[in-house]
Amino acid sequence: MGIGHSIGTLLIFVLEIYSWFILIRVLISWVNPDPYNPIVQFLARATDPVLRPFQRRIPSLAGIDLSPIAALLAIMLAQQLIQALFSDLGGGALLAMLGRQLFTILHLLLTLYLLLLVARGGINIHSWLTFRQGRPPRINPYAPFNRFLFQVTEPTVRPFRGVLPTYRGLDISPLVAALLLLLMLGVLPDLILAALSSSATEPSPVFIP
Repeated sequence: MGIGHSIGTLLIFVLEIYSWFILIRVLISWVNPDPYNPIVQFLARATDPVLRPFQRRIPSLAGIDLSPIAALLAIMLAQQLIQALFSDLGGGALLAMLGRQLFTILHLLLTLYLLLLVARGGINIHSWLTFRQGRPPRINPYAPFNRFLFQVTEPTVRPFRGVLPTYRGLDISPLVAALLLLLMLGVLPDLILAALSSSATEPSPVFIP
């Protein structure tokens, strides 16, 4: 184990502690903490330098601050990059490892988005069944989560809604979008990982004068 590996392990550990600071700050914010509490002030001073740049660039959705999520994803990516850079790997294997880490994060984001599409499809089905039974829908579109859900998924659902017919008034476009995303998540990983593996094992060209 060389000094580079030790430095990488230390940096990853520090980033892990910092991510816990962000998580604790988010959890505490849900209970309206005393702003003059020493722990609350320490967490604010420690995490503001990282959260504020994200807050300036990422608007809140339905009153939900997305900067902690973006910061945690950035920290996760930094940890993976540090692990790859301080590992004893060749150039091709290093690039393949970085590609796998980036793909893992992308796959996680797409999976979360898939869940949001399924949730919106479930809301559509619930509202449709309630309407068919002669009762007014009880879904509050102005609730923070519902507003966030509709704002995030609308750019994906809108093109499908323009070409898909409704089924007795039921909008199935979120479910169709979720199905296509599910198929993409099932097919793309094998193709991308196979390409990365082949690039990692491909021998470097040798120049012969």
